[in-house]
Amino acid sequence: MTARQALGLGRERAGTLGSRVTGALRDLTLRPLAPYSAAAMRIGLAGLYVLHLLRELPHADRLWGPGSPLTPELFAETMRARGWDGAFGWWYGLLSTDSPVVFYGWYAVALLISVLYALGWRTRAVAPLFVFVLVAFYIRGSMANSGWALLSLLFANYLVFCASGRHWSLDARRRARRGGTTRPVPWGEETEELRRRAVTVLHNAGMGVIALQVMVIYTSAAMYKIRGASWRDGSALYYSMLSDDFSTFPELSAWIASHGTFTAVMAYVTVFSQVLFAALVFNRRLKYVILVVMLSTHVGIGVLMALPMFSAITIVGDLVFLPTSFWRAAAGFVRVWRQPAPPLPDPARSAAPQGGTGNCATNHEAPADDTTHRLRNA
Repeated sequence: MTARQALGLGRERAGTLGSRVTGALRDLTLRPLAPYSAAAMRIGLAGLYVLHLLRELPHADRLWGPGSPLTPELFAETMRARGWDGAFGWWYGLLSTDSPVVFYGWYAVALLISVLYALGWRTRAVAPLFVFVLVAFYIRGSMANSGWALLSLLFANYLVFCASGRHWSLDARRRARRGGTTRPVPWGEETEELRRRAVTVLHNAGMGVIALQVMVIYTSAAMYKIRGASWRDGSALYYSMLSDDFSTFPELSAWIASHGTFTAVMAYVTVFSQVLFAALVFNRRLKYVILVVMLSTHVGIGVLMALPMFSAITIVGDLVFLPTSFWRAAAGFVRVWRQPAPPLPDPARSAAPQGGTGNCATNHEAPADDTTHRLRNA
């Protein structure tokens, strides 16, 4: 190959690479990434928070309300010590009140906003209100927050930028009833096109940040595990199963701990799956394998270690990696499963002889008339 041919080949490859980059950038402004995953995350996140508020309703007064050990005076002092008493101090101290009526009024508002967000009603307006509620509860319960509360707050902030109401929502149902017609806009078609592209870019950026957040969580968790001697020698799950602080079913945990080889293998599978998650989740063939492994891990943590909300919110985060083809296939499967069964064939028709219609009628009617005549004579 001559130098001129090599230069020509280099220009051709550079042109192909440039066209690919240009096409990818164009898709980022025109095609929203994983819109069904965004809708599933919205439903999962808001649904979990509805369950959380309903579950903690008998204990809400002690957790966030007037009966909390963190009294409004002590809470205000804590806010000043942390430097949170600035312009947003009223927001952070929204639930810090001595009045049960005011507290449970805000509690009802939070429950209503969570339900509306799960249903997808006016999603663009309700999504920031949902974040507003989560921040107020998170700051008020900062002394007893868990990983579940932090992840739900992070995902809720990211979903504000995502178009999570385009599918499986009341907004989508309302648009479908309009028949896909678009309303005239007062600012012109060109400005409307720019607005649509900006919405698409923000959606893709939000989904990308969620995916990055999930990968950071798994990678950092794996790094912390590797530093521990119990994870390196495979005994970490053994000691976890024997811990009384994290035990939903003590008998089942003791039975699992009695199988040392199994717990050691599961410990190594947990570490390696978290380390390799970021590399395998973008592979078309191995994507579903690693997601199933992580799903099994989360279910095991939720069932055996009494951490159901944390496991559920991490599963919600994993939904960002499911492509649109998966959701369409799942929706098709559900439609087929919900279809009514075909009617069973009539036994009389199936048992009838294959002859002519006239002979069949004569053969069936004659015995019936003869039997009726005999009964009448008797």
